[in-house]
Amino acid sequence: MADLVSAARSGSRRETLEALRDKIAASIQGCESGRDVAALSKRLMEVMGELDALPKPKKESPLAKAKRGA
Repeated sequence: MADLVSAARSGSRRETLEALRDKIAASIQGCESGRDVAALSKRLMEVMGELDALPKPKKESPLAKAKRGA
């Protein structure tokens, strides 16, 4: 799971949305307020919809990944 701040700074919309998705999901899991769960669940569904709407990432070769430092 990518750190949300690092993902946002990367400038990658996909990485930022994925980190936000993970953060929201973790917040829902630890939440005890029904009102907050409802709001967080709605936002999670919106973020997942935004992710689904993005073009699929191209497959990256292991060499390209190593060059990038990932």
